[in-house]
Amino acid sequence: MTDNIELIWKDYHDRLLAFIQKRVNNNNISEDILQDVFVKILTRINTLRDTSKLQSWLYQVTRNAISDYYRDKEKAEKIPAGVLKLESEDEDNMMKEAESWIGCLVKGLPDIYREAIELSELKGVPQKDIARKLNISYVNARSRVQRGRNMMKDKLTECCLFNVDVYGNILDYKGKGNKRGLC
Repeated sequence: MTDNIELIWKDYHDRLLAFIQKRVNNNNISEDILQDVFVKILTRINTLRDTSKLQSWLYQVTRNAISDYYRDKEKAEKIPAGVLKLESEDEDNMMKEAESWIGCLVKGLPDIYREAIELSELKGVPQKDIARKLNISYVNARSRVQRGRNMMKDKLTECCLFNVDVYGNILDYKGKGNKRGLC
């Protein structure tokens, strides 16, 4: 287990420190928080059930440590807006790249599902309005949207492995084989 912690330290030290420093404007305090994070990792690594979600888990432990710091700093003081915001530049880029695939996925759907997904997911049209617009029942509209979503999900999981955080944000992904995306 100690070897795993050393590898985690080597692989994530700089990234986690940068993540903390963006949220805490003091390098010494950032280093202290990072040390606390690694103590928590050492004592709680056995609670990680799925090692493929290590990165998500590490960032969650780090966010919690930052939150603890602000709570301890001054109980009455509110945590500054955006401090615990998940997206770093890399995380934001991953989400944007993944979002770019949506167009390819939608275009590949059969017409009846493509139209329902375009209205629901891309244009934000409520499913009741989709039913009226397509002259179908509400249940049928709901079914088309759900089936279209499932088809898109199946296509994504066929090509890629995703590492997401507890909020569903994509932290990292890798293509199965030599692929990096769908398009």
